[in-house]
Amino acid sequence: MFNPMSLEGKRILVTGASSGIGRAVAILASRLGAHLFITGRNQAALEETLSLMEGASRHKIIVGDLTDEAFIKSLPGECAALDGFVHSAGICRPMPISVVGEKQLLQTMSINYFAFMRLMAVFASGKNVNEGFSAVAVSSVSSSSGWAGGSVYAASKGALESAVRSLAVELAPRKIRVNAVCPANIKTPLSDNLAKATGEKAEESLTQAHPLGFGSPEDVALVISFLLSNASSYMTGTLIPVDGGFLSKQ
Repeated sequence: MFNPMSLEGKRILVTGASSGIGRAVAILASRLGAHLFITGRNQAALEETLSLMEGASRHKIIVGDLTDEAFIKSLPGECAALDGFVHSAGICRPMPISVVGEKQLLQTMSINYFAFMRLMAVFASGKNVNEGFSAVAVSSVSSSSGWAGGSVYAASKGALESAVRSLAVELAPRKIRVNAVCPANIKTPLSDNLAKATGEKAEESLTQAHPLGFGSPEDVALVISFLLSNASSYMTGTLIPVDGGFLSKQ
């Protein structure tokens, strides 16, 4: 049966596959027929992700730290020629501007933004990618909607989105597509940590700000899989909200 969302035979790298959205992408993409390269810092968590994936023997775990430039440079070589890349790795540490210093800025930017750019620089060479390569960055509605304590995180996602637009134009002649999804509050370990930091009342208010309620990692994974598939072959430079209507109320 014809399935425009099929990822049959596609080779896809997913960062941040240890949990949350990255894990959901890996699981769904495996069910759609892809060969996955999943990466993160936690071997045990990656093995748990692999245990939930379909056709475990055709996938590969690559353990490493995206703040390590040597690891980033070696990563594409571990995957051979790729058809897709999902940058789901990310950190969100709420903090008032009064305590933001160089260390906090670099920690967030290194994973949320620098790692994506460094990997895209390698992929742009064309040596490690197949024609029709699709890159998907996981951004956030935080780049468009401010919240107290979110300046560092929001800035990293804003930088990511600006890069997606420019890279889409730059790499289109090489048949490389670059898009981003922008989730609102999704029930992941990252959002759970955010809820603890902001308090119960803030979490309740945030819940009410989503007309469709909080989303799940699977909701985002479906849109990412669409962007990885041939069904989205005429899309590049797009920023797709996956937010349950959150931005509509802003």
